[in-house]
Amino acid sequence: MVRRNAPTRGFMKDILIVEDEEVIRSSLRQLLERHHYRVRDAVSVKSACQAYNLKDFALIISDLRLPGGTGNELIGLAPEVPVIIMTSYASLRSAVDNMRQGAVDYISKPFDHDEMMVAVKRAIGDIDAPPLDPSLQISGRQFAQNLSLQEYFTQFVLEHQGQMSETALAKKLGISRKSLWQRRFKLGICRRG
Repeated sequence: MVRRNAPTRGFMKDILIVEDEEVIRSSLRQLLERHHYRVRDAVSVKSACQAYNLKDFALIISDLRLPGGTGNELIGLAPEVPVIIMTSYASLRSAVDNMRQGAVDYISKPFDHDEMMVAVKRAIGDIDAPPLDPSLQISGRQFAQNLSLQEYFTQFVLEHQGQMSETALAKKLGISRKSLWQRRFKLGICRRG
C-alpha cells in the first residue's frame, strides 16, 4: 500500500495529530505549524495507520476517545514514538492509567497553547524538563509504570510546578485547587517559586 503525505526528513520535526474533532485538529495544526513543525493528521487510529507509517513521526498527539478505538492504541503500534494523549475527560486516575500505558504526557481539552507547546517540546527533546530530585526521576516510557496515585501526584507536581500556575496544575490533574492544596499539605510538597 502506498502511504500518502508521508513525512519528509529535514530540519522540521514531523508530528501526527489523531483527533476526530475538526476544530481541535485544525487549531492544534495551526499552533504546531506556527512553531515550525511539519504536521499531518488523521481522524482515527485506523485512518492514521492506513495513511502513514507511524514510526516516521517524531511525536504523535492523539485524542483519547476516537471513532473505532482509543488513542492509547497508538502507543503499542509505534512504541518508539512518544505519544501525548488529549482528553476532555481529565482525571488523576485517567492520567495515571494513560501514563502507565506509555503516554509521555496527558493534556486536558480545551488545551492551553503554552502548556501544549511545553509538552510537545519536552516530548521530542526540543527543551529539557526542569531539574527534579534524582531519586524521583523515571526515564522515558517507564514513567508511571509502577507508581501509585500518590507517587504520580508527587512526581507530576514537582516536575510541573515551576511552569504552571496552581489553577493549571489542578486542571491538568482533574482536581480542584483546594484538593491540590490539601494533597500538597498532606504529602509535604512545598510550592517552589
